[in-house]
Amino acid sequence: MSVPEFLESARSASVRPRAPTAVLFATVFVDLLGFGIVIPFLPMYAARMGIGAFKIGMILSIYSLMQFLAAPILGRISDRVGRRPIIMLGLLGSSVSYLIYGFANSFVWLLLSRGVHGACAATVSTAQAYVADTTTETERTHGMGMIGAAFGLGFVLGPAIGGLLGHSSLRVPAFVAAAITFANLIFAATSLPESHRSTGAEPFHWSHLAQPLMILPRQLARHRLARFFLIAFLATFAMAIFETTFALIAPLLYGYHAAGVGGLFAFAGVVQAVTQGYLLGKLVKLVGEKRLIRVGLLLFAIGMAPLASFRSSAMLLVLLALLALGYGFANPAIASLISKRSGRHLQGEVLGVNQSALALARIVGPIVAGILYDTSGPLSAYIGGALAAIIALVIAGGIDPAASGEALR
Repeated sequence: MSVPEFLESARSASVRPRAPTAVLFATVFVDLLGFGIVIPFLPMYAARMGIGAFKIGMILSIYSLMQFLAAPILGRISDRVGRRPIIMLGLLGSSVSYLIYGFANSFVWLLLSRGVHGACAATVSTAQAYVADTTTETERTHGMGMIGAAFGLGFVLGPAIGGLLGHSSLRVPAFVAAAITFANLIFAATSLPESHRSTGAEPFHWSHLAQPLMILPRQLARHRLARFFLIAFLATFAMAIFETTFALIAPLLYGYHAAGVGGLFAFAGVVQAVTQGYLLGKLVKLVGEKRLIRVGLLLFAIGMAPLASFRSSAMLLVLLALLALGYGFANPAIASLISKRSGRHLQGEVLGVNQSALALARIVGPIVAGILYDTSGPLSAYIGGALAAIIALVIAGGIDPAASGEALR
């Protein structure tokens, strides 16, 4: 079966309607569970093959690079053929990438596995478009928060499971992740109803798929929503700095070993999941997205800046909680505003452009973090991340909270 036939059959498949948000939550959760089972062990896995640090960095970067290039294309496809087949195509690609990873015995095969995974990593942005299709504007931020909560929970539990599975062989977590993701594909195919039907008003040609990629630089820099893309970029850039360096300072400054570092990541993940899955939906009705973005970015900066300054474990937990709380508020609120200010028929494409901005942040962030950490020490890296959050906060101050629901041009 060709790719167009697969997409069309998936789009037209009859499924029994169920609670879409719950099914979508489960789909994203299981997808990120598989991701979390494998990725924390990638550097160790590659090092055992004799792959050096620079090439390990390339392996880590190609995922975000391919996601950056593919997200707007997959978003446009989802606007034409529906969200459901793109989510399933992403799950299929993820499962295949884990199999390649498990059988890999060289740098080239590891690079290929991460490239395939990144190119197919459309689950989150397409899930956000799915939420936009199935919620009202007042419910949307809560829906985006549920996607973030599924993301956080999957990545909290994944490393713990991967650690248990990896005692015998570091290939085992990859094969388990492939099986889990393939089972998730079957679950989505049988349980997830379609949320979006194309009107078919304009003829569609596969040659049009390159268009969103060609105009991506202009969309990121000059688009009417460029301010929002920049805020999303800066917030994720700051988070990428934290994710890149925290495992280095936790043993050095606080005395934690590997299990303790995993526990700290789990603590931050639980805080973020509770924030996005419970607190966000209640607070957005009271204060709105703009204030949530500003409060979130401020809390993030307060938690980020002094991370390498204290030696107290209690203070470390407080700072991690502030950081996770802040990002948990800001990230889904930004996605919600982007969705509200886009035409309903272009949700997938616009959220795909936003996903490209996030992927770009995860390409640049680790590089900047490494340079700052190596040249000036860990404190400079965290101050740099905090400054990025403050700049995003200033930019967010110019958002007009009254403007919403405008069609994308």
